Amino acid sequence: MSRRVFFLAGGRMAVYQWSGGTLLEPLWFAADEDGLTEFSLYLDHAPKDPVYLLVDVVEEEFREETIPHVIGGDRRALIRTRLNRLFRDPTYSYAAMQGREAEGRRDDRVLFTALIRPDLLSPWVGQIAKHKVPLAGIYSLPIVSETLIKRLPVEADHALLVTLQSTGGLRQTFFHQKRVKLSRLAIMPPGGAPGHASYVLGEIEKIRRYLNSLRQLPHDSPLDVYIVASRGLLTDVSRQSPDSLTTRHHLLDVADVAQMVGMKGTYGSDYSDRIFAHLLAKKRLPNQYAPASQTRHNTMYRARLGLIAASIALVVAALFVSGANVIDAFNAIGETASAKQRTEFYNERVEIFKRRMPSIPAEPRDIKAAVEMAQTLRNYKTTPLAMAMTLSRSLVDFDTLKVDAIEWLASTDPAAQIGGRRDRSNGSRPGNQALAASTEPVRHYQIADIKGRVEPFDGNYRQAIEKVKQFQAALLALPQVEAVNVVELPLDTSSDKVLQGDLRQGNPEARFKLHVVIGERVDEAG
Repeated sequence: MSRRVFFLAGGRMAVYQWSGGTLLEPLWFAADEDGLTEFSLYLDHAPKDPVYLLVDVVEEEFREETIPHVIGGDRRALIRTRLNRLFRDPTYSYAAMQGREAEGRRDDRVLFTALIRPDLLSPWVGQIAKHKVPLAGIYSLPIVSETLIKRLPVEADHALLVTLQSTGGLRQTFFHQKRVKLSRLAIMPPGGAPGHASYVLGEIEKIRRYLNSLRQLPHDSPLDVYIVASRGLLTDVSRQSPDSLTTRHHLLDVADVAQMVGMKGTYGSDYSDRIFAHLLAKKRLPNQYAPASQTRHNTMYRARLGLIAASIALVVAALFVSGANVIDAFNAIGETASAKQRTEFYNERVEIFKRRMPSIPAEPRDIKAAVEMAQTLRNYKTTPLAMAMTLSRSLVDFDTLKVDAIEWLASTDPAAQIGGRRDRSNGSRPGNQALAASTEPVRHYQIADIKGRVEPFDGNYRQAIEKVKQFQAALLALPQVEAVNVVELPLDTSSDKVLQGDLRQGNPEARFKLHVVIGERVDEAG
């Protein structure tokens, strides 16, 4: 499936397209007015493939804490409370479970992270939402690094992973047993490779001392540092700083690392950007930072794919059954020769019996025609494909309507019901007085009861009812739809019903039910 990785770092956005298991060359957009305008034009013309937004910024905090060991809703509530306490703005926040304490209450160890400046993402995320692009999630580069370090020859329990990005970032991420504990982003100074080597070594020493002050390092062994960089920079690092009692360097050529993660062809870069983008596109990790309101288009996208897949499965099943009938027909042809003699024998006996039988009111050929017609009707089959495609096409513009169940039948009677019940209100296409009075030749009808709900729902029943009626009108606008009847509205306002509610209800629901009839014309059936 086609997808894209958007990489936000150093005030620029890189767009990588995933095609055939590889990443194409990126498009770059600056974080200014012109860059955002170009980004908007790109989103307007590019296919609506899902987007994985990878972020590498200085404004990211990491806090490791423990919480009581609880599960389910209690854990989610506890984590949300802790995020609100730790971060001033937890819009883009994440909690990663990292095992349990070995002693005492055996509390859960949790790494809490957050992007503390949401305004860095707002212009980009706003454009993505404006163009209704499916956003699969927002991801932290240090957390994605856990996927990378598992592919590297890392054996030490305490490891520091150092990578360089083309936007000028030097990312240092500390791991304990291959789980992120903290990360720091420094900005590389301008200049040549020799100057870069001394700067990298200086930053490594700073973070080593910081880790030592936090008692994160063992006293009897050095810190294992894994540097992923170009061969030239690694040579300068090796020459300027050999291993010592406090630090042990592991130098990894960025091109070799690209092969370790499964990238094809020549890498052709001194930086790690494409490696992280490749891992994210290939693994399609669960969302980390994006709130549900920003991933709703991706939810709709996946639901639409599910409906299409179900429709295709129904078609394949129908073709399979038809193929079995064809095979049976060929087998029958093979038996024709042996049956011919038996047919002649029985034909002679039939003629004898016909002469002995009394006269009947119907001719034999009429009886034969009736039997053949009954057999034709018996062999006729239909599938809910047309109904599924009709609903899928209409739901595209109603992202707040969630379908929970569909009951379906096929009939030559458009007024056939799925279970006895009485409709609240009827709708039919303009120009039709009633389904039964339609003069257009119809071979059969497909009838469905659709049960669903309005979500998210904030208690505004008027708005929910209007949304259901708009959906009813959208269905009626389709030429194949004969009628759409509202069976149940989110709020029953009919005169014979008692209007009631419960003020203590914390999460009201807005459920609805529609009765949909579509017809298959004779000219369509062929």
